Amino acid sequence: MSDDDAEPLLSVEGLEAAVEGFPVTEGVSLEVDRGEAIGLVGRNGAGKTTTFRGIMGLTEVLSGSVRFRGEELTEIRPELVPKRGIGYQPEDRKLFSGMSVDENFRLPIWSAGDARGIDDEDAVVEEVYDLLDELDDRRDAKVENLSGGQAKMVAIGRALALRPDLLILDEPLEGLAPVVVEKLKGYIRDINDRGIAVLIAESNATHVPEIVDELAVIERGEIVASGEPGAIVGDEELTKLMQGSGRE
Repeated sequence: MSDDDAEPLLSVEGLEAAVEGFPVTEGVSLEVDRGEAIGLVGRNGAGKTTTFRGIMGLTEVLSGSVRFRGEELTEIRPELVPKRGIGYQPEDRKLFSGMSVDENFRLPIWSAGDARGIDDEDAVVEEVYDLLDELDDRRDAKVENLSGGQAKMVAIGRALALRPDLLILDEPLEGLAPVVVEKLKGYIRDINDRGIAVLIAESNATHVPEIVDELAVIERGEIVASGEPGAIVGDEELTKLMQGSGRE
């Protein structure tokens, strides 16, 4: 094994990130290895989204380190982070309204495909439809006309369009009907099975144990526990904490 292979794909150490100057995370540390799936769980407001935005350079980082393949991401401009190989599905999706599903998939390639060595746009888009087959017959639909679940799928597909090595998903299952949740979980498993590492945040910890290798619990901007998913979900005190009733 090479030294590069031994190093975590993503290493976050002591991340203190702020929103409008107010510190939200306090020393968050986590790692994601190549091909691994990690879940970050915690109640609303615990710091999941700020952690992800800190990784992507989309909010102020006061201290700490975010390294991807050994490169310090806090030292580069945010628009360069996806070009390094990180796909990001934000909690609010941020789809390009007035554009079709297909155009939403192609736009990242038009803007950054060269940096990712993509020379066959159509082939990459077909890979996305192959992974998210429910969207295959919605290619020409305007994104504002999609269901909530389909819109989440488009946001994930757009994050996949640059062939990332790591896919960061912020609450992809939140607010969806159970049948849609199961469909999306299957898609996420398929994405991970293809060798793409996944870092996924959810408020409902029961959504993710079967699709991740490890769970980390965040509360008030700190990682307070991590381990095997079944053990985390089965811990009564952690369950209370994630429901907002276990810590004063």
